[in-house]
Amino acid sequence: MRILLALDNQSYSAGIIPEVAKLAANTWADITMLGIQSTNASAGLDQALAATMLAHKSSFLAQFTGKDSPYASPAGKEVFSPDNGGWQVGAAPDSSKALNLKVRAGSAIKEIMAEADQQGCDLIILGCSNGADCQWHGETLNLPQKIAKDAGCSVLVIKEQRPTKKIISCLDQSEIQQESLELINQIVTLHDADLKIVGLTGPKGLKKKEDTEKQMAEIQKYYTDRQINAWIKLVEKEGLEAYIAKASNEGMIALWMGKKSMLGKMFSSNLIEKLVANSQSSVLILR
Repeated sequence: MRILLALDNQSYSAGIIPEVAKLAANTWADITMLGIQSTNASAGLDQALAATMLAHKSSFLAQFTGKDSPYASPAGKEVFSPDNGGWQVGAAPDSSKALNLKVRAGSAIKEIMAEADQQGCDLIILGCSNGADCQWHGETLNLPQKIAKDAGCSVLVIKEQRPTKKIISCLDQSEIQQESLELINQIVTLHDADLKIVGLTGPKGLKKKEDTEKQMAEIQKYYTDRQINAWIKLVEKEGLEAYIAKASNEGMIALWMGKKSMLGKMFSSNLIEKLVANSQSSVLILR
């Protein structure tokens, strides 16, 4: 797995690093920590941001103290070097998995999306401010929402409000992928959370209720075989939007929104933005 961790100098970014480190340890992911400076690259590297990014890396590595770590600690002082119009600190030579630092200059939304595309990332992770709107300090309005809506890969927006004790997973039963099942498995395990698996029923474009129940039972078995407390909830297609809005107050929402997904066709981009903004817990958009 390749993860892009978008960070700034605020507490909501520093606060998500322990959770990301646990996920990285479980998945042995290659990690890029990305910071964005608003000034042009011609003005030079923002030294305050560079120091913040180095501190974030130290915090990440500190989560592995006394444990086997796929990420080697640097042998000496680390310095950013120019890299394609930005700056980078590469992974330690003896590191089993990559842990890179990068700083890009420009619009945060544009640069985060560009970096994810260039690296072929599987997952973008970012935090956001407390409160009802979920923002990045000093950046484009609704940055986390726009990343969740428009990214070409999966996106996890981690919120500060409260710990995740329940995950409500709406998997499109017409297009279930192993990668999605496994990512949810990792996140449920990470939080020691319960899992509610939501299946869609309805008259048009969906399987019969008994077929949906059978498939949901198979997915439930996949998770219970992995010692995860999972149960099933069937929701009528017409009532899904209202159900998601209510369930977002109970725990993390995970939505499969791939190009072929029926959920992707049912949920407008505005609804995704609203979910990210208003949910009391973290939100995972699977692609």
